[in-house]
Amino acid sequence: MPTFQPLQSSGKRKSDQLDAQSRKRQALDIGAVGSSEYWMVQWRNHQSKKHKTWEGDGVVVVDGSQATLFDTDGKQIGQAARPTSLYEGLEMSIGGKDIGLECRTTRAEYHSGTCFGQATAVSAPLVTSAGPSKAFAPLKLSTLPRLNTGSTERKGIPLEQVDLLSPQCKSPTKENITSLESHWAANWRKVGNKKNWEGDAYVSHTGKIITFISETGKKLSTSAWKGTPLQSGQTLYFGGKEVQLLNQVSLTELPCHSGIIDVRANQKPTPLSGANDSVKKFATPLSTGGVSPATFYGSVKKPAKPLHDPDAEGAIVMKPPTKEHIQKHNKKNGTILPVVLDPVIASKLRPHQIEGVKFMYECVMGLRKHEGKGCILADEMGLGKTLQTISLVWTLLRQNPYSGMGPVVEKVLIVCPVSLINNWKAEFYKWLGRDRVGVTVCDKEKNAIPVFINSKPQKVLIIGYERLRTVIKTLGACVPPIGLIVCDEGHRLKSANNKTTAMFDALRTPRRIILSGTPIQNDLGEFHAMADFCNPGLLDEYSVFRRVYEAPILKSRAPDCTTKETEIGEARLAQLMSVAKSFVLRREAKILGNYLPPKHEYVVFITPTNLQVSLFSKLLQPDKLEDLVQGSTAESLALMNLLTKVSNSPILLKATADKEGASSEQDNTVRKRSVREALGCIPETARIDDMSLSGKLSALSRLLEHIKETTEEKCVLVSHYTSTLNILEAYCKKMHYSYYRLDGQTPTAKRQEFVNTFNKTSQTSSFIFLLSSKAGGVGINLIGGSRLCLIDSDWNPSHDLQSMARCHRDGQKRPVYIYRFLTAGTIDEKIFQRQVTKLGLSNSLMGSGSGSSKSDSFTRKDLRDIFRIHPDTLCNTHDLLECPCDVQSITSSSQPESTLELDDNGATSESDSHQGFVVASQVSVSKLNKMDRAYAQKKKEGLAALGEWKHINCISSDNHKDIQDDILREIMHIPEPNPRKDSQSRTQRLIAQLDTVEASGLRGVPGGTISFLFQKSTEGAGSDGPSS
Repeated sequence: MPTFQPLQSSGKRKSDQLDAQSRKRQALDIGAVGSSEYWMVQWRNHQSKKHKTWEGDGVVVVDGSQATLFDTDGKQIGQAARPTSLYEGLEMSIGGKDIGLECRTTRAEYHSGTCFGQATAVSAPLVTSAGPSKAFAPLKLSTLPRLNTGSTERKGIPLEQVDLLSPQCKSPTKENITSLESHWAANWRKVGNKKNWEGDAYVSHTGKIITFISETGKKLSTSAWKGTPLQSGQTLYFGGKEVQLLNQVSLTELPCHSGIIDVRANQKPTPLSGANDSVKKFATPLSTGGVSPATFYGSVKKPAKPLHDPDAEGAIVMKPPTKEHIQKHNKKNGTILPVVLDPVIASKLRPHQIEGVKFMYECVMGLRKHEGKGCILADEMGLGKTLQTISLVWTLLRQNPYSGMGPVVEKVLIVCPVSLINNWKAEFYKWLGRDRVGVTVCDKEKNAIPVFINSKPQKVLIIGYERLRTVIKTLGACVPPIGLIVCDEGHRLKSANNKTTAMFDALRTPRRIILSGTPIQNDLGEFHAMADFCNPGLLDEYSVFRRVYEAPILKSRAPDCTTKETEIGEARLAQLMSVAKSFVLRREAKILGNYLPPKHEYVVFITPTNLQVSLFSKLLQPDKLEDLVQGSTAESLALMNLLTKVSNSPILLKATADKEGASSEQDNTVRKRSVREALGCIPETARIDDMSLSGKLSALSRLLEHIKETTEEKCVLVSHYTSTLNILEAYCKKMHYSYYRLDGQTPTAKRQEFVNTFNKTSQTSSFIFLLSSKAGGVGINLIGGSRLCLIDSDWNPSHDLQSMARCHRDGQKRPVYIYRFLTAGTIDEKIFQRQVTKLGLSNSLMGSGSGSSKSDSFTRKDLRDIFRIHPDTLCNTHDLLECPCDVQSITSSSQPESTLELDDNGATSESDSHQGFVVASQVSVSKLNKMDRAYAQKKKEGLAALGEWKHINCISSDNHKDIQDDILREIMHIPEPNPRKDSQSRTQRLIAQLDTVEASGLRGVPGGTISFLFQKSTEGAGSDGPSS
């Protein structure tokens, strides 16, 4: 048998290159084994989710009855029986993997790797067959067959090859297909029922490979190209994504991945080499302006610049650091940058608030004269301490005068009363918005502290004093540590030994701020405690402070002090004030005169009813009074509480006895026996809504009636006792007055709702707001009301001042009238006198009082008779002042030369020392025997803060014209006219008026009559001074 001879082409069969539109299936070159097939597939593990995704590419080799799955690295994944039919889009399972057939490929492309986008210049060797291998023969270019006619070559014009089958649409040949290259912009979306495209992408076709590229230049998928020319609008599928071609783009428009710039865009195309071209040496392509690795991977350092433009119009720039400060704190030698207040807040600040922000910034940054990084902002209520603090906190959280060191602080702790927690949060959102700074409120949520500590965006923690004690150790381990502590209503830190002050030692935070409208309430020891909290060690230990400052200052304020003690005390006070001014800032509310309507304040002294006088006489019998004074402190405090309630309304005494029940009958203490005797005076028919039982409530009912009938204004009624609010609420129901009530029992969620409704509605919908001073006397803005009545007083003046500041605030549109009701001659006046004493001490140290208020208003001797009632006085406080203003008002029109004249030093001149009249009811015989010139001068200095008020005796109708409030003037008691007045001479009228004043005891004057007024107004302050 002859050996095998390869078949020779006869030349009669057309070349594949000439048959461009062949109807036959193109040869796939599957090798010797004719039954082997190769398919490009995508595979995934079995998935049960609705929207399935492919996990990788692979190849299925079908050989005989077996189908084997290989990954892109040639590793076998699984094997299964061959399916009956194979076609594009078929989904099947091989070796536990779900696969989807994409397109068919050849054996050569599979082994060379070109089907995976890994084309090489030389194909990989094929799988050997069983027969002997042939010697390697280089590939030759296919040429047209030449006809061998045996004759010589004919000369003529050579003809070009012509496609006779399809002259109008010529398809690319196999070699042309390999050389084609195009790039397209496209849209893509996931395969499904969606109609909208999800994004932009690119499709790159090079040779037989189509690559799917994301908009950012990331290679998403690669697929073999079947040979069909790409056209605009054509739809392709890549790994579960549907791609539609838009328009053809150039290679330079394709995004570069990983920063690599394709150099082919700037190079001239290299012509294809023919078969006979000689092999050229490899030429290294030239760099055409790529990005160097050092520049690409290394971030370029930007020049340091401030967060906000310091040269912008209206920019608020903080004080720059000093040389000493730079040497101490600029450890990284960073650039010194100006710290500029955020324009978003700066545009809303008033001049005094800008000054306050700069002051606090200098203190916490250590730029003031004192050693330490703390301060006390002691502005009066309504000046915007909260807004100033928020401005400072926002500045410290964002900026630093030294570049490269991050912000000054990263965590801020704000401690306040529980009733103000939500108010602080609302203020942060109001001025900064909800997204600029993270605010965590710690009220009842257990995870609030972990969230604040572990969450970087949470910068501010707002917490109550009581809750802080339980979590102080956890906050001490906070990383980054708390950089600033703000204590609102910081007068709670008035003792260095209490638990509230001691718990802050666990935080070790040097930057501390106290916010308090009343920093000193009782003595200088409280001021030392707060100063030591802000700046530890600045005023030395308290024992040293007491010896050097407190004791000499108090001695100099006593009426019987010597000249030397006065000089030493004044010198120590001046020295203490100079130190305090470095870290204490206090401004009075009068600076708001240009922004708010005027404010009129009245201390209204009202005569008690006969029932109240009877109850006082039963509770304070002379034979039992000494036992009360010598008894326990608890008994004395309980009796004070009873006297205060009787001053409000006798019905409260009955309510207190009913609450104590049967235990009071077995208790034989002096107070309980006095209460049982007093209860017999109260009528059995007394009702809780009967306002006529009390002098104060009777006057209040007349005031509310006139306001309701003659104005459109609304009223705020404040009391320290919920039992008093119960009486007022019953009266409102009786008179059908619309009202809201806020006390300790009001749900937290409803409090702000009540406030907002009261502020926005008219008098018809909300005429009265009943407010408990302990539950809502701090931080609530009741600008809807323009008249505020304080029914009773508290021993702590800060509570009353906070309560009376609820209406005269930003947003108020009407003039504000504030009334403090006091029952004349009772414990109400004693409490008021003690408050004036404490506020006089605070004003003298804070430096906000006038020259006449630098001494105590009353001596200890004057304030010792708390349990003594004066039923026949118009105003016991005015009696203690020994003020001759009544006589001045009488004689000013007829004998102006007889009034007291003061020299430049405030002393009475020698020639006038015995002139003028003194009312007999105001000066006792014992006092007349002791009074001399020196003591009289001390008493004149003792006028203090009350000397700044206008004193009006309301029993005399001639003085009613001095009352600025029309409503008060209408409810005044008008005595019966004297028919002989017109026929009297000037001297007779003067003597009659003096007799009226001297015998003005409350004979013939009904209970509930306004007997005396202290008046002060922010409008026309020059004309509202004292008449004395």
